[in-house]
Amino acid sequence: MRGPRGTRGIALLEVLISGAILAIAVVGLSLMLSSGQSLVMAEGDERVALYLAQQKIEKLRTLGLRCIPVGPSADAVGPEAGCQSSTQQDYNETPAELGSSRYRRLTVVECVDPQTFTVAAPCPDPVTAKRITVTVEPQMHEADPLMISSVLALH
Repeated sequence: MRGPRGTRGIALLEVLISGAILAIAVVGLSLMLSSGQSLVMAEGDERVALYLAQQKIEKLRTLGLRCIPVGPSADAVGPEAGCQSSTQQDYNETPAELGSSRYRRLTVVECVDPQTFTVAAPCPDPVTAKRITVTVEPQMHEADPLMISSVLALH
């Protein structure tokens, strides 16, 4: 399109097309950045979940093999005689009990065969090996649940 002195201008159609192209590019870029931010947050949640699982396993390991109650159900086998009464463990912790609204932690302790590490039901007397399995579920949908197992055995 020519102006009054022969200069070229920009047609309305050209402006609309370039505006649409720019809008599509901006929307795509913002979606990419938003998705990247969600993945970074999910990775951080998985690290915290790993820490919470390790924390629970270490807390139980400090009690000693004979003082770890086998659970998580109400009919759990309690610790042996001579263990402190404070060794009663909460094996199904809600977000409020963890001090965070973003995680749920479930702990399962099972008697296992010390040679094969398969579940031994009922627990032998005396118990020579226990497997602790901790599952931490982040509330964020992008983060996957994390499960860690550890076996404690007498030498």
